[in-house]
Amino acid sequence: MTGDGNRGRATVIDVTQARDARIHNFLLGGHDHYESDRDAVRRLMGLAPNTPQLARINREFLERAVRYLSAQCGIGQFLDHGCGLPTRENVHQIARRAGTDARVVYIDNDPVVLAHARMMLDGDSTLILDADLLDFSTILDRSERAGMLDRAAPVAVLFTSVLHCIADTRNPWRHVRELINQLPSGSVLVLSHLAGEDHASNEEASELMRELTGQQWAQIRSFADVARFFDGLEPLGGPIGDVARWRPAAGLSLRPADRTWTVYGGVARKR
Repeated sequence: MTGDGNRGRATVIDVTQARDARIHNFLLGGHDHYESDRDAVRRLMGLAPNTPQLARINREFLERAVRYLSAQCGIGQFLDHGCGLPTRENVHQIARRAGTDARVVYIDNDPVVLAHARMMLDGDSTLILDADLLDFSTILDRSERAGMLDRAAPVAVLFTSVLHCIADTRNPWRHVRELINQLPSGSVLVLSHLAGEDHASNEEASELMRELTGQQWAQIRSFADVARFFDGLEPLGGPIGDVARWRPAAGLSLRPADRTWTVYGGVARKR
C-alpha cells in the first residue's frame, strides 16, 4: 500500500478505551483487540446476544457487494470509508479475485487501523488515508493527486457499518450526498448500518456504546433514516433493506432470531 504522508507521526494507542474497529475485529474472529474491546462486546451482548452474527452478516454483505461490482459491473475504483481492521480479505483482494485490477483507497483515522494497514498492505494500486470520513474534499483531492482516482470513471463508495459513529448533528446524509454528487454517473454507493424500529432499544444500546467507546459511537438509526442515504439513487442488485437478503449466497449467515436490530442498507447507483 502506498503511503499517505503521515508515517512519521507517533502512534499512541489507549488500550483501556474500547474502539469500534477493534470491537469489530474481535467479533469477526481477529486478533487485534484488547480486554477493553472484549468487555465492550460482552456488555453489548447483554442487550443483543446476536451481535457476532450481525457483524458476520455485515462482512458477508461487503464481500458480496465488492465481488458483484467488480465482476459484473466493471467497477475498478473503490473508496472504503472506515475500513477497519481486516480479519478476512481486504477490498482490493476481493476485487482482484473477481478479476478486476482495482484501485482501492482506504480511509480511516483510528491509529491502530492506520498502523496495521501501513504494515500489512502494499502495492501501487492501494492507498491508506488518515482522514475524517466526511471530509470528502480532502479524500477526493488526495486520492486524485496520488493517481488513485479517475473522476471520469465510475467509483464505488463504501460506508459499511461505520456511519453509526457519525452523529445526526454532523448531517451525514448531506455529506454522503455531496460526495456522490462529485462523482460521475455510474458511481455506486455501498452502505450498511445497524438499524431498528424500537427507538427506546436503539437509544439504550447506543448510549451503552457511547459510554464504552468514549463517545466514539453515535447511534443506531431507524430503517427510514438509513434509507435516506440512498435518496435519488437507483437500487442495484436488490432492494434497500436487510443486507442478509441482498444477493444471498450459499453458506450465508442465518438471520438472527432476535429481530430487534438489522444490518440495513444495500447498493445503489448514480444515474
